[in-house]
Amino acid sequence: MNDSITELENLITLNLLSSNNLKNEVEKKENEKHDQLKDISLGMIDILDSFERVEEGLIEKGLDKNEEASKAMNRYKTIQKKLLNLLQKYGITKIEFTDNRLIVGFCEVVETEADSNRKNDEIISVVRSGYIRGKELIRAAQIIVVKN
Repeated sequence: MNDSITELENLITLNLLSSNNLKNEVEKKENEKHDQLKDISLGMIDILDSFERVEEGLIEKGLDKNEEASKAMNRYKTIQKKLLNLLQKYGITKIEFTDNRLIVGFCEVVETEADSNRKNDEIISVVRSGYIRGKELIRAAQIIVVKN
Protein backbone atom coordinates (compact mmCIF):
# COMPACT_ATOMS: atom_id res chain seq x y z
CA MET A 1 0.00 0.00 0.00
CA ASN A 2 2.82 2.39 0.92
CA ASP A 3 4.46 1.69 -2.44
CA SER A 4 1.23 2.63 -4.23
CA ILE A 5 0.94 5.87 -2.25
CA THR A 6 4.57 6.75 -2.95
CA GLU A 7 4.09 5.97 -6.64
CA LEU A 8 0.94 8.11 -6.74
CA GLU A 9 2.76 10.98 -4.98
CA ASN A 10 5.59 10.72 -7.52
CA LEU A 11 3.09 10.82 -10.40
CA ILE A 12 1.39 13.88 -8.91
CA THR A 13 4.76 15.60 -8.48
CA LEU A 14 5.74 14.81 -12.08
CA ASN A 15 2.36 16.07 -13.29
CA LEU A 16 2.76 19.33 -11.37
CA LEU A 17 6.28 19.79 -12.72
CA SER A 18 5.07 19.17 -16.28
CA SER A 19 2.19 21.59 -15.78
CA ASN A 20 4.54 24.29 -14.49
CA ASN A 21 6.96 23.71 -17.36
CA LEU A 22 4.11 24.07 -19.86
CA LYS A 23 2.90 27.28 -18.20
CA ASN A 24 6.43 28.69 -18.31
CA GLU A 25 6.78 27.74 -21.97
CA VAL A 26 3.44 29.37 -22.86
CA GLU A 27 4.45 32.54 -21.00
CA LYS A 28 7.81 32.57 -22.78
CA LYS A 29 6.12 32.23 -26.19
CA GLU A 30 3.64 35.01 -25.35
CA ASN A 31 6.50 37.30 -24.34
CA GLU A 32 8.33 36.50 -27.59
CA LYS A 33 5.16 37.25 -29.56
CA HIS A 34 4.75 40.56 -27.70
CA ASP A 35 8.37 41.52 -28.38
CA GLN A 36 7.98 40.66 -32.08
CA LEU A 37 4.82 42.78 -32.35
CA LYS A 38 6.63 45.69 -30.70
CA ASP A 39 9.64 45.37 -33.03
CA ILE A 40 7.46 45.20 -36.14
CA SER A 41 5.40 48.14 -34.87
CA LEU A 42 8.51 50.24 -34.30
CA GLY A 43 9.62 49.48 -37.87
CA MET A 44 6.24 50.56 -39.22
CA ILE A 45 6.33 53.71 -37.08
CA ASP A 46 9.77 54.52 -38.51
CA ILE A 47 8.29 54.24 -42.01
CA LEU A 48 5.43 56.56 -41.00
CA ASP A 49 8.03 59.06 -39.76
CA SER A 50 9.80 58.87 -43.13
CA PHE A 51 6.54 59.64 -44.95
CA GLU A 52 5.99 62.66 -42.69
CA ARG A 53 9.52 63.96 -43.33
CA VAL A 54 9.07 63.60 -47.10
CA GLU A 55 5.77 65.46 -46.94
CA GLU A 56 7.27 68.23 -44.80
CA GLY A 57 10.18 68.56 -47.25
CA LEU A 58 7.85 68.86 -50.23
CA ILE A 59 5.76 71.49 -48.44
CA GLU A 60 8.88 73.46 -47.42
CA LYS A 61 10.00 73.54 -51.05
CA GLY A 62 6.52 74.59 -52.18
CA LEU A 63 6.15 71.44 -54.25
CA ASP A 64 2.78 70.67 -52.66
CA LYS A 65 1.34 73.27 -55.04
CA ASN A 66 2.57 71.29 -58.05
CA GLU A 67 -0.21 69.02 -59.34
CA GLU A 68 2.00 65.97 -59.92
CA ALA A 69 3.74 66.34 -56.57
CA SER A 70 0.36 66.76 -54.89
CA LYS A 71 -0.86 63.51 -56.47
CA ALA A 72 2.27 61.72 -55.26
CA MET A 73 1.73 63.10 -51.74
CA ASN A 74 -1.84 61.78 -51.77
CA ARG A 75 -0.57 58.31 -52.74
CA TYR A 76 1.88 58.44 -49.85
CA LYS A 77 -0.91 59.54 -47.52
CA THR A 78 -2.93 56.50 -48.58
CA ILE A 79 -0.02 54.25 -47.61
CA GLN A 80 0.33 56.13 -44.31
CA LYS A 81 -3.34 55.53 -43.54
CA LYS A 82 -2.98 51.83 -44.31
CA LEU A 83 0.00 51.55 -41.96
CA LEU A 84 -1.86 53.43 -39.21
CA ASN A 85 -4.89 51.17 -39.68
CA LEU A 86 -2.68 48.09 -39.43
CA LEU A 87 -1.17 49.39 -36.19
CA GLN A 88 -4.65 50.17 -34.86
CA LYS A 89 -5.75 46.62 -35.71
CA TYR A 90 -3.26 45.48 -33.06
CA GLY A 91 -4.27 48.19 -30.60
CA ILE A 92 -1.41 50.58 -31.30
CA THR A 93 -2.42 54.23 -31.55
CA LYS A 94 -0.79 57.64 -31.64
CA ILE A 95 -0.59 59.40 -28.32
CA GLU A 96 -3.15 62.19 -28.34
CA PHE A 97 -2.66 65.36 -26.32
CA THR A 98 -6.28 66.38 -25.84
CA ASP A 99 -5.49 69.22 -23.44
CA ASN A 100 -2.21 70.09 -25.25
CA ARG A 101 -0.21 69.29 -22.11
CA LEU A 102 2.80 67.10 -21.43
CA ILE A 103 1.90 63.56 -20.30
CA VAL A 104 4.57 62.34 -17.87
CA GLY A 105 5.94 58.93 -18.83
CA PHE A 106 4.74 59.17 -22.44
CA CYS A 107 6.81 62.15 -23.61
CA GLU A 108 10.40 63.13 -24.01
CA VAL A 109 10.94 66.89 -23.82
CA VAL A 110 13.56 67.72 -26.44
CA GLU A 111 13.38 71.49 -26.06
CA THR A 112 11.74 74.17 -23.92
CA GLU A 113 10.79 77.73 -24.76
CA ALA A 114 9.64 80.61 -22.60
CA ASP A 115 6.22 82.08 -23.41
CA SER A 116 4.54 84.27 -20.78
CA ASN A 117 1.19 83.90 -22.59
CA ARG A 118 1.12 80.13 -22.08
CA LYS A 119 1.21 77.75 -19.12
CA ASN A 120 4.23 75.65 -18.15
CA ASP A 121 4.32 72.19 -19.79
CA GLU A 122 1.95 73.30 -22.57
CA ILE A 123 3.02 71.67 -25.82
CA ILE A 124 4.36 74.04 -28.45
CA SER A 125 4.94 71.31 -31.02
CA VAL A 126 5.30 67.57 -31.42
CA VAL A 127 8.67 66.79 -32.99
CA ARG A 128 8.02 63.04 -33.24
CA SER A 129 4.74 61.28 -32.58
CA GLY A 130 4.48 58.80 -29.75
CA TYR A 131 2.56 55.51 -29.79
CA ILE A 132 0.88 53.37 -27.15
CA ARG A 133 -0.81 49.99 -26.96
CA GLY A 134 -3.37 50.17 -24.20
CA LYS A 135 -1.34 51.67 -21.37
CA GLU A 136 1.98 50.33 -22.65
CA LEU A 137 4.35 52.85 -24.21
CA ILE A 138 5.59 51.69 -27.60
CA ARG A 139 7.52 54.88 -28.36
CA ALA A 140 7.66 58.14 -26.44
CA ALA A 141 6.57 61.33 -28.16
CA GLN A 142 9.25 63.97 -28.55
CA ILE A 143 7.88 67.40 -27.78
CA ILE A 144 8.75 71.04 -27.30
CA VAL A 145 7.05 72.59 -24.26
CA VAL A 146 6.69 75.94 -22.51
CA LYS A 147 8.95 76.58 -19.50
CA ASN A 148 8.68 80.01 -17.88
